[in-house]
Amino acid sequence: MKVPLLSPGSSKPAPHLYFVNTPVDALLIGGLSIVAFLAMGALQRVHGQQLQWMGAVAALTWLCNWPHFAATSYRLYHSQENIAQYPLTALLIPVVMVAAIISSLAAPYTIAPYFVKLYLIWSPYHYSGQSVGISLIYARRAGFPFGRLERLALSGFIFGTFIAQTVRSEVGVSRQAFYGVTYPSIGLPPWTATVATTAMIVSGVVFLVLVLRWCVMTRRMLPPIVFLPAVTQFVWFVLGWRVPSFYSFVPFFHGLQYLLIAWAMQLSETMAQHGIKPSTSFVGGESLRWGIGILLGGTALFWLLPHVVATAGFDYNLAYPVVIAAVQVHHFFVDGVIWKLRNPGVGGPMLVNVEDLVRRPRAAVAAA
Repeated sequence: MKVPLLSPGSSKPAPHLYFVNTPVDALLIGGLSIVAFLAMGALQRVHGQQLQWMGAVAALTWLCNWPHFAATSYRLYHSQENIAQYPLTALLIPVVMVAAIISSLAAPYTIAPYFVKLYLIWSPYHYSGQSVGISLIYARRAGFPFGRLERLALSGFIFGTFIAQTVRSEVGVSRQAFYGVTYPSIGLPPWTATVATTAMIVSGVVFLVLVLRWCVMTRRMLPPIVFLPAVTQFVWFVLGWRVPSFYSFVPFFHGLQYLLIAWAMQLSETMAQHGIKPSTSFVGGESLRWGIGILLGGTALFWLLPHVVATAGFDYNLAYPVVIAAVQVHHFFVDGVIWKLRNPGVGGPMLVNVEDLVRRPRAAVAAA
């Protein structure tokens, strides 16, 4: 998720810090996942073993994680203008993904394992990019001027959580399974995990020093919501392995983050494009229409499509991981462009607050 940055000399605060309000934004952006991690850890200690939550994971996957993929595709493909801006991503990448599916199904022991591994490594990288993007959004709304050094330090820490976790899992030679596809580890030496962890810590310390310097110079406190995505990412990838059952919920929490911002953008852009006046009925109606659409879209991508491929004569335990890997790699490509569409109004929706969508701002009412 990429957002426009403030210039180094700008510190003007945005009209609204939150998309909804303090508790809602804090819970959806990461607070709920941190509470879940602590609660699951406590239950694990009480019972002496990890608990299984497969029913809850499956339900939340249908309701949140799958729809967030559909929301990405909708944001790119619902407009011919968007497709025209990025024809390679919109038109060529799907063809490449179809070719990857066909190749993986034809070579389940030589191509499929490495295609699945590509997805498994790219996925937490994608999570990291979203966490950086969300931090930048809130920093912009808070009036914190992210310069190159601040962004580099923050990115180093957030991406460092993913790199440290990935390197740790790739140390040594082993084989793991993703549904019906078995893939090999890279076989990294043990010292690489230490280097990755050290780099993560150093980046985090540098970022905190830069933030403290800004706070002293401006005599302002940076709102905690700016730090929350980084703290959440640290819980997901650095602490999360201590509570194995928690890992199954991380995609759900990632989807929650995404859907909050995608929902606000959808409402704001729809209102602007069609000249709709703020109202509760608009917010409720458009949210319902959009929500049903992405729910059905997610079901089609992750449930219907693998079953269709399996009916062509392929083992479902092979078809499912290969198809969902392709769907998600496509999502990674698309997500890299939809948040930087060359639209002069793209910065405005990033600063929207739901209150502005329900009622006209007081200044506008007074002017009228």
